[in-house]
Amino acid sequence: MATLLSIHEKATAVVDLYVPIRHSAHAERDAATADDDLRAVRDLRAAAVESPSLQGPLSLDQRRDALLAYARALAVVASRFLISPDREHVRTFSFTWHDAFNMNQKVCLPSVHLERAAVLFNLGAVYSQIALAADLNTDIGIKSACGAFESAAGAFAESGLAAKAVAAGAITVDVTPECTGMLEKLMLGQAQECLLEKFIAGGKPPELCSKVARQLGIFYEEAYRALCAPPLSQHFDKTWISHIQMKAAQFHADACYRCSLDLHQAEEISEEIVRLQIGMNALADAKKTAKGVAAPLLHSVYKLESNMKTNLERAMKENNSMYLLQIPDVGSLGALPAACLVKSTSLAVALGASEQRPFSPLVPEGSMCDAEKLQQSSEISGVRLKEMDPSGVLPSLEGNVSLSVDLKAGGEEN
Repeated sequence: MATLLSIHEKATAVVDLYVPIRHSAHAERDAATADDDLRAVRDLRAAAVESPSLQGPLSLDQRRDALLAYARALAVVASRFLISPDREHVRTFSFTWHDAFNMNQKVCLPSVHLERAAVLFNLGAVYSQIALAADLNTDIGIKSACGAFESAAGAFAESGLAAKAVAAGAITVDVTPECTGMLEKLMLGQAQECLLEKFIAGGKPPELCSKVARQLGIFYEEAYRALCAPPLSQHFDKTWISHIQMKAAQFHADACYRCSLDLHQAEEISEEIVRLQIGMNALADAKKTAKGVAAPLLHSVYKLESNMKTNLERAMKENNSMYLLQIPDVGSLGALPAACLVKSTSLAVALGASEQRPFSPLVPEGSMCDAEKLQQSSEISGVRLKEMDPSGVLPSLEGNVSLSVDLKAGGEEN
């Protein structure tokens, strides 16, 4: 299988969560209760994002588990402590994160939402690396890779959602909705590609393989469109963009090729010719502009192009000698049907709080603030009530004032 992509993790700087949060106003009231949990969160961060990346499938699984554990802890931290640039919140430290695709870009911000978006991005990156580490020559390996790519897609989607809670303009490009959406489509495309290779090797009918290939091409086309628009158009290396462009053309052409095989069996030669021409034109257009494409991918493209050329020459020869059918216009043919066999994995269960929730005895700081405001408002209302004449007010509140006789009589007459 040619040139699947994995994503590099974002780099961060070491930060001490323990001291600033423990010394915050809320944590100080419950210092003894929060102390052990804060140390645990600090250790989770160190294991998840501060330690250097290890090599090997086993270490990738360990990194995935560490990132999941820290992401779960961050969800609880966000509900218990207010960490943001706001003057009333914990802001005596900042999280520093570099862009995964441009290390020169970074952001430093006291925002737990920024931290969570970055951690989820790295989770998606690790899932993509797990997928590439699978043995794609076996059914088990293909199934494992497909599942890991789907999980990567889900993690990138969650990263984009988390980043929306960060102040506008305070995030790097890699966690913007445009970039995480592009990465989600890319991961889904690669998951579908694993299945297509399995179907082809297993001798599945050309009609089915054509539908799977067409959806695969659509995933890559959507990713390519995102890469060609701001803010991604000037952010990625040109060879990266060319790779996605060529993949989109390859699987559009592959869908046409496999559809043509089915058409040839049905002796629908005229449409076979047009489908082959459409596919070959897609490859020719991509080769004109896609520069720096990796050799294995180009080899696959040239092989596909050669097969299509051979079949096109055969079909045209048969039509000229036997069928004598009129070749329809390209516009008269409908779009090829597509079959989507993959979807982004929801990480709701994996990211759900564990049975041992940190800081569970503590009242969330936001709730504490609301309670204090409510108590303050109640005290002010009490003072104002005392300043009023209770002889006229309190009976009214108790419902002890009856209507006057005249007013009551007037109401009955109406």
